[in-house]
Amino acid sequence: MVNDHLRRRREATLSPSGSGTPMTRAELARAVNEYVWRTTGRQSGLDVDTLARYERGLIRWPNADYRAGLRAVLGVARDAELGFHKTRRGRSAEGGPDTATWVRSWADEDHTSGTSADVPDTAIDLLRQALLTYAPATGTDSTRADLTSAKSEVATAFDAYQAGNFEAAALASSSALRALRAMERRGGSTDARVLALANQVGAIVLSKAGSADVAWIAADRGVSAAEASGDPTLQMSLLRTAAYSMASAGRRPEALTLVDRATSEFQRRMSQTAASAAVYGTMLLTGAVLLAADQNSAKAAAYLDEAHEAALVVGVDRNDLWTAFGPTNVAIHRANIAAVLGDMDTVLAVGAPLDVEHAPIERQVRLHLDVARAHFAAGNHDSALATLLQAEAVAPSQVRHHYITRQVVSSLVETMSRRPGVDLARLARLADVPLA
Repeated sequence: MVNDHLRRRREATLSPSGSGTPMTRAELARAVNEYVWRTTGRQSGLDVDTLARYERGLIRWPNADYRAGLRAVLGVARDAELGFHKTRRGRSAEGGPDTATWVRSWADEDHTSGTSADVPDTAIDLLRQALLTYAPATGTDSTRADLTSAKSEVATAFDAYQAGNFEAAALASSSALRALRAMERRGGSTDARVLALANQVGAIVLSKAGSADVAWIAADRGVSAAEASGDPTLQMSLLRTAAYSMASAGRRPEALTLVDRATSEFQRRMSQTAASAAVYGTMLLTGAVLLAADQNSAKAAAYLDEAHEAALVVGVDRNDLWTAFGPTNVAIHRANIAAVLGDMDTVLAVGAPLDVEHAPIERQVRLHLDVARAHFAAGNHDSALATLLQAEAVAPSQVRHHYITRQVVSSLVETMSRRPGVDLARLARLADVPLA
């Protein structure tokens, strides 16, 4: 259900620029973040995309800091005046979208056989079900299904993923896949590129959320669609996702074979366009990570060096095909691979001072997690906790799902000589780490 209360209140508030126009989402997000900092001393990361999800009703109960900031900036006394209400399940994923209402509406549209076991509990479950079920398209699906809306959902899914919001990404990719399937069911034509990208973002989210089995299914379908598109750059991008999904499912040798073959075949195209260099370099980074996991430091370094050459072709940090590829991403991967190889001194030397504010949030948080585990390994437990909190402030969904969070939080809990403090206890709950 759309949250018209929040949208109307924002539009009734004048822009602080003095233009006499309504306050924009960007201005509102900035004002809320400033309020939170001024009143609590905490950094917050409310952004335009999250506000858009509030106004679309995808998030019905933001965190307490954001609610307080929105009340203050928009001049209301109660959350209900902004359309915010606690749901049966409360907030999901510490600031991620509340999926309870969305999932209930999904069930009401007759996607299920009527049993409670058929209704997904979370956005990740919903995405899994979108990939694993082949129920006939419903009337609601058919009326919503068109290529423009599918493209929009794919873009929303990638943007949400790069913002570190895995639940929102799962919702959008689920919607895109269902729309595309409905179009196929009613005999309409779909765009192979859109189908490839819809499966790609689904595979990426599921891999990161620990659903490697279904991620591989999505990646395989995405590769087939990319091949049908006839676009070699898109094919390379999907093969990279397939390699990562394959490795996540425990098939690292096959994944490395795929990386070797694909990079060899694609190398001659690398310098033709910035986009082709970006997907080539991203595949090399994937290979370097997999090689580091095998403790093959020499070949991992060779892949990193080749990725650096690709970054020089690209020239600057770009986001072709949502690769976020460029010199910064190569540096982030140097820190990541050093962490995998146990070289925590290099992680702190390369990663800690790296300026990543212009990179997608997902990339920023990935670096913070590596720096956090490096701090812990170096015995700097307070710095490890502070770095995790920094990451959690901007992308709680990503932090919640990542295995490094669980590793570092578990280690911090185990080494505490006293009862964990409020922040560590909250992170433990977020990552499902037992405190006793």
